[in-house]
Amino acid sequence: MVTARHLPALEAIGGRVLSVFDPAIDAAQAAADSFGIPLVARTFEEAITAEGVDAVLIASPNSYHREQAECAFALGRHVLCEKPLALTLEDAHAISRAAERAKRVLQVGFHHRFSAEQLCVKGLLRHEVLGEVRAFSGSISEPLDVVPGGVRNYRFDTRQGGGFTLIDVGQHRLDQMRDLLGEFSSVSCEMASVLESHHIDDSVALNLKMESGAIGSLGWHRFSRAFTSPLMLYGTKATLGCSAFITGPFQSAPVSIYLEEAPESVLPPEMLAWTRPAKWWGGFEAGWVDLWPPRRNTFEEQFRSFFRTISTRGAPAASGGDGFKAVEIVQGAYRSFRERRSINLPLEDLEHEPPPQW
Repeated sequence: MVTARHLPALEAIGGRVLSVFDPAIDAAQAAADSFGIPLVARTFEEAITAEGVDAVLIASPNSYHREQAECAFALGRHVLCEKPLALTLEDAHAISRAAERAKRVLQVGFHHRFSAEQLCVKGLLRHEVLGEVRAFSGSISEPLDVVPGGVRNYRFDTRQGGGFTLIDVGQHRLDQMRDLLGEFSSVSCEMASVLESHHIDDSVALNLKMESGAIGSLGWHRFSRAFTSPLMLYGTKATLGCSAFITGPFQSAPVSIYLEEAPESVLPPEMLAWTRPAKWWGGFEAGWVDLWPPRRNTFEEQFRSFFRTISTRGAPAASGGDGFKAVEIVQGAYRSFRERRSINLPLEDLEHEPPPQW
């Protein structure tokens, strides 16, 4: 993720990377050579105390996040920490407290918040085009072989990753739903380990209820042969379908909305410009309306937001509290699977629930 996404994004927006640390020195040196990073540090502390460093990107295995974030805050640095913020609720809470004590920015790497599709849907909700969203459904699937290094990757070690599918790729959709619809009030979970190459979750299904009263189901399947990410929102005025980053063969556009009124009467003008009539010689019609919002590089936008928050001392787009909530939902799901019952949110305690194994 660092060499394929983070460093190219920083380079594209003019960010200066002054140091890099990885216990695998060859990997750190390769990153430094490719992106002109002047210092290959031998320790994490050396990297973040390098001259000129103001902020730190933590993209290490999940179990190291608390130790490294607390160290960075103690030395007066701002932190962009990849998700999940931590493996346990106690650690997630401790990271947020450290940021507050240091009066430094903590942002969590929920880059899906910055996608064109997400911002389009948020705009439609803000303009009340859907009415009240009362139900939702969605799934994300991807091939196992997109995980770098296969089963040697840290994500397959529960001590470092804290689980595989739900705590990793699952947190993006959970955070996306909170960003759109608010807080969850209960979770019920089924999980499975489909492939024989490992013993942790590669298939997850959740039944969820929001504090708003909306109910729905979300699934993640990391053994699929293709990447898909459909999401449906069912409102009292309209039905909406969207995806993230791709359009599958069962989709006609990144965002589609079923309207019973003429689009000109309900869509904001800027969004009306993102669509086109079904017939080139005709006007806009009620029914399914496809939207093509301008594409955005979510990692570039994430860093722009992070730096803007540092300079303005504003609230981060995805805060430590958001990171805590995402971990809490995962913990509730693990507890639901073990106890075979629905779990109310927020949880009443910070007791750690380890991920299931098969």
